[in-house]
Amino acid sequence: MTHLHKKHLLGLGLVLVPALAMAQSRTSVGVGLDYAEGDYGESQTSTTWQVPVTVRHETGPLMLKLNLPYVRSSGVAAAGGDRRSATDETQSGLGDITASAMYNVLYDKSAGFGVDAGGKIKFATADDSKELLTTGENDYSLQLDAFKAIADTTLFGTLGWTKKGDPAGVDFRNPWFASVGFSNKLSDANSWGASYDYRQKLTSGGDPISEAMLFVAHRYSKEWRMQAYALAGFSDASPDFGLGAFVGYDF
Repeated sequence: MTHLHKKHLLGLGLVLVPALAMAQSRTSVGVGLDYAEGDYGESQTSTTWQVPVTVRHETGPLMLKLNLPYVRSSGVAAAGGDRRSATDETQSGLGDITASAMYNVLYDKSAGFGVDAGGKIKFATADDSKELLTTGENDYSLQLDAFKAIADTTLFGTLGWTKKGDPAGVDFRNPWFASVGFSNKLSDANSWGASYDYRQKLTSGGDPISEAMLFVAHRYSKEWRMQAYALAGFSDASPDFGLGAFVGYDF
C-alpha cells in the first residue's frame, strides 16, 4: 500500500490560524516543494517528491482551500494489489486533490483565543493503478483547531477524525489524529515554531503516525510570503525525515 507522505505543509498552515478570525476577503495561491524519505518498515528505502499547488480563499471567518500535488514516489509497489508480487518501482503523476473548509466558531480578541471547525475531503483523482500515489479511494475528515496567543507566541492544537476509503482487499481503520505546537513571532516579517503530529494506526499490524516538525516563516511584503520546514519521524508510518518549502502570494 502507498507510503505517500501527505503533510503538504499542514503544520505550517497553522501558523496563520490566528489571522483567520479577523480576515478580510482574500485569495492566495502558492506552490511548494516537499521531500520525504523512510523505510516505512520495509527492507528498502522509499522516497517521495511533491510539488503541491494550493489555492486558498478567506472571507470573514470562513477559509476554503484546494490542494493539487504533482508527485514522484519510489518504493515498494504491489502489482495488482498482490504483495507477493511486490516490486521496487518509481511512479509519478498528479496526486489526489484535497479540498478543505474551516470556519471560525469562537474568537475572543481580548483573550487571544479562538476555535475553528471544519472538514477535508481527499478526492481519489490520481491514477488508481499507481498505488505509490493514491489508495484509489476518497477520505473524509472532520477536525477542530484551537489557538491561544500569549505575547509574541501562539499555541495551537488540532483534534480530528478520518473516515478512510478502503481499497480492494484492504480494511482500513478510521483513525483519530491530533497535533500540538507553537509559533513565535521574531519580528513583523519573521517567525518560527515547532509542532508534533500523531495519528492512530490504519491497520491492526501497522504503526501510528508520530512525527515532529521545526518550521520558519518569512513575509517579504504584504503579498509575498515563504515558509520552510524540517521533519523527523518516530514510527514506521512516518518518514525518517523530510524537508520542504512553500512560497505564497496574497491578492
